Amino acid sequence: MSLKHQLLVTSTLTLAEMKARYRNTVAGVVWVMLNPLIMFSVHALIFKYILKLDIDRYFVFLLSGLLPWIFVSNSITQSVHSFLTMRESLLSFQIHPMAVILSKCADQFVNFIIPFLFLFVVLMEKETFNPVGLAFLPIILLFLFVGVFSMTLFLATLQVFFRDTQYITNFVLNVLFFLTPIFYPRHMIPDQYQIFVDINPIFALINPFKIALWQYNLPVLTEATLISFGVAAGFLILALSFWKWTRNELYINI
Repeated sequence: MSLKHQLLVTSTLTLAEMKARYRNTVAGVVWVMLNPLIMFSVHALIFKYILKLDIDRYFVFLLSGLLPWIFVSNSITQSVHSFLTMRESLLSFQIHPMAVILSKCADQFVNFIIPFLFLFVVLMEKETFNPVGLAFLPIILLFLFVGVFSMTLFLATLQVFFRDTQYITNFVLNVLFFLTPIFYPRHMIPDQYQIFVDINPIFALINPFKIALWQYNLPVLTEATLISFGVAAGFLILALSFWKWTRNELYINI
């Protein structure tokens, strides 16, 4: 099948995902923004006003960490079982399995970018952002999307052969949520536990956001962006290699 056909299939699946989620709902696409905004508000209330963390520009700090995390987490948890739940479609129609994962990640990306832009515009009234840091955002978003797609493709393929993958993935994500400095600064982590941040691939994808928006520093941002590229490229190579190795058996096992 041609690339044009697969892109058409992907866009169709993405629209179908979005329409199915909000069919027969009163608020419709408002639900796209509701969950991230509630999460943002709850974390801001607890850590800024109740626990009173002494973090400069905390709302920007939270925007640059929490919302990208929600995109990563939702994409993985809602897509890891996709090959199994769409078994009939994959076996009956000319749908490439990668198009399924790509459509789900694209759907979650829309769910991420709308509230992200909304909160960014709101914060612009009180906060200042470095224009060079903002110029980095498109490439940071690209690396984030590629990294998330690659992780999801690998885990979804692995799920076909090892059905415990989704449960292990959910457990690991729950643990990483508290070990990843997205709602608290990294310097609060004791030195002996810093290793968990250094080896965390999700933090590597999110970290450039924090530097670009919260504490801009060009050399540090450049280094973080290159690390993000390395993580995204590494997972893409891993996912495609694993896919190529198992694709002949995938249709048998689903």
